[in-house]
Amino acid sequence: MAKEKIGIWLIGAWGGVATTVAVGLAALRHGLIDETGLVSALPRFAGLNLADWSQFVVGGHEIRRTSYAVEAQALHEQSGVFGPKLLETIRPTLEEFDRNVRTGTLVNVGETIAKFASAETKKTAGERPGAAVERIADDIEEFRKRHQLAHVIVVNAASTEPPPSDEIRTLSWAEMSQTLEAAAESPLPASSLFAIAAMRAKCSFVNFTPSVGSDLPALKEYALEQEVLHVGRDGKTGETLMKSVLAPMFADRNLKVLS
Repeated sequence: MAKEKIGIWLIGAWGGVATTVAVGLAALRHGLIDETGLVSALPRFAGLNLADWSQFVVGGHEIRRTSYAVEAQALHEQSGVFGPKLLETIRPTLEEFDRNVRTGTLVNVGETIAKFASAETKKTAGERPGAAVERIADDIEEFRKRHQLAHVIVVNAASTEPPPSDEIRTLSWAEMSQTLEAAAESPLPASSLFAIAAMRAKCSFVNFTPSVGSDLPALKEYALEQEVLHVGRDGKTGETLMKSVLAPMFADRNLKVLS
């Protein structure tokens, strides 16, 4: 019997974080890199029946129009990551992932993010939040069926949004669901709409950004109703990781940081 396949649905699919995920997975599939930096490769996890790299399929939502190869090449030119030979070898796999990327939403993403939208994404401007949720959930469900996936994990790796108003923290799920069907002036940010769509599609949701995502009382209520897992805010892979590790040490040693 073939091993079950698992979908990784990336919000901000062609962004820097998501591109790094796609390149890393493709390189692992081809045996071009080792498992350095992967916590699940430590001996303590050896007894678990974890999926191997061939079982994962990547897709996602994106507001720009580009590709994994283009974005990976840009990262190589700007930062020296990803060697040209590696990128050429994994190009067919990246193109396979590209075919799974769908149009994102501009609902409450903020002007800074919205200016990067493609012509296709701009056509969605003004859509009701509820319509955006339905469209996003349908895209994820189509991805699941087309690739015959046992499960899909939705990961928010999009640019950080402006903070939403405090009022959304006071809403129950019943009240929040009503705002989805209201006019486009819903207080919910895009990250929360993606979280709702993931839950509606019975997917796990991981928020890898400081955006609010599913970190709302109403969405905790909805997650329990849908019986889905949700985690996150902020994956802490770079500067924030160093701050969260070093800051307590400085305080414990009574060291004053001047800059």
